[in-house]
Amino acid sequence: MKNKFKLSNRLNLCAEMVTIGSRITDIGTDHAYVPIWLALNRKIKSALACDIRNGPLKNASKNIEKYNLSDIIKTRLSDGLLNISENETDEIIIAGMGGNIISSIISRCHWKNKKNKAFILQPMKYEERLREFLAENGYKMEIEKAVICSGKVYTAMKAVYVGIPQKIENYEKYIGKLGENNLYPAAQSYIKKQIKNLKNHIKGAQSENLCSLQDYYSEIIEKLQNFLI
Repeated sequence: MKNKFKLSNRLNLCAEMVTIGSRITDIGTDHAYVPIWLALNRKIKSALACDIRNGPLKNASKNIEKYNLSDIIKTRLSDGLLNISENETDEIIIAGMGGNIISSIISRCHWKNKKNKAFILQPMKYEERLREFLAENGYKMEIEKAVICSGKVYTAMKAVYVGIPQKIENYEKYIGKLGENNLYPAAQSYIKKQIKNLKNHIKGAQSENLCSLQDYYSEIIEKLQNFLI
């Protein structure tokens, strides 16, 4: 059964970052694909498939039952992590949302600053805001990788709380640790995407005569271009 269940490249990147034998919570689970894949491949001890809406949870429940995984994966209605207790999970997956929303979900969690928890995050936009939030709030980025899926490039990161604000350069807000993995094609694609986005930011700043902002973005672009092969 497990060989017939495949994840997209995007979701597989998140699944690969899960520690074997951990208890995971998947926020915004939708169809519960990630918990199901992890359970079928015996990567996890247990999983909570969570969503803020009942509709996605019904879809998740159907899929969980289809693969006979109800003893390992439980569904739960939860606004972010507000209905999840500290002793139920080791690693939290939040994928498919904006970086600002992910930051808000983490900030509202009352047990977020526990050093035995890990956050596996995949922002769809505003990645720079998420990286800055994590660094300022004492989270260390353990790993970050990029992947291409259906012609688009995505990033995923794993962060843990260390209790000390992390130093992050302005350009690192836009590529995180991908500068360390820049030899990979997906990382190159991601860096190029960020350069393109920054050039669009410059155009916006020019239209509003914001010279200092133009200089800021131009400086970051120059830094990012050093990582291109």
